Amino acid sequence: MKRIRSARGDVGMPARRLARHLLAAAVGATLAVTLAACSGGGASDSGSGAEAANDRDGARSEAVAPGSAEDAVTGAAGAVGLAEAPEEAINRELITTGDATLAVEDPFEAAEQIADLVETAGGRVEARDERAGTDDEPGSASMTLRIPADRVSATLDALDKLGEVRDRHVETVDVTGTAQDLDARIAALRTSTDRLRELLADADRTADLIEIEAELATRQAELDSRVSERSRLSDEVAMSTLNVEIVAEGTPAAQAQPGGFLGGLSAGWSALVKTFNVVVLVLGAIIPWLALGGLVLLVVVGVRRQLAKGEPDGPAPVTAEPEPVEP
Repeated sequence: MKRIRSARGDVGMPARRLARHLLAAAVGATLAVTLAACSGGGASDSGSGAEAANDRDGARSEAVAPGSAEDAVTGAAGAVGLAEAPEEAINRELITTGDATLAVEDPFEAAEQIADLVETAGGRVEARDERAGTDDEPGSASMTLRIPADRVSATLDALDKLGEVRDRHVETVDVTGTAQDLDARIAALRTSTDRLRELLADADRTADLIEIEAELATRQAELDSRVSERSRLSDEVAMSTLNVEIVAEGTPAAQAQPGGFLGGLSAGWSALVKTFNVVVLVLGAIIPWLALGGLVLLVVVGVRRQLAKGEPDGPAPVTAEPEPVEP
């Protein structure tokens, strides 16, 4: 019995060891598989991260590409209404006015040359004023010119060849909104007048005819006024106005007056001096007449006194004689 137990014990020891080795191998295999899975996941994560970085770099390169940048700018400009800005700028209506002072040797000759220059440019002289020189003041001239809007700069540059341009000022006013408003009003009035004419043609009663004719006359008058205003505005846009003052060489340029309190004080003193000069001028003109009037008055008074002395005294008073008393 003892041998049998010993044999069993010897046989059970290797079996338990084999089971332990198998268990250890299984645990090791499980750990190896787990580590492999973790390393594979990390590799895939790093690979996906690299791919994401490449995608971002590609997107960034596409964003800074010239074509895509221009498309983005164009799309943004179109979104805010700037894509059509150049076209709108071409259709804007502008009124240009200017002033210039020209110093020349002979103002009258320069005025003739300017008139020829304006006619050559397709414009006209709207006003012309020439003042002959005196002992105290040299001659001068002033002109109001209407010049095509696209020829204003060339005309101002041409003035430099005629003499010394002392000053120039050009101003531009945008009247696009006013022009569009007038066009809309004119279109509405024309539609209204056409409709009234149709109603007038279909009207049967006298009262309706009278009412429609009165309303048509009112609308037509307003339409004519708006059309005239639009034509005048179009003329001002097409033909710019330039005022040119022509003075003789050596004429001092006008000095700018100071503003503020000093300017007001200077203007007040100048007005006082001018008023005093006017009063003195009036007195100087009146005094000779006063002297003549006084002399005439003295003569009249003297003559009247002489006449008064030469006249005889009045008739003696008549005394009544006493009537005789009867006895």
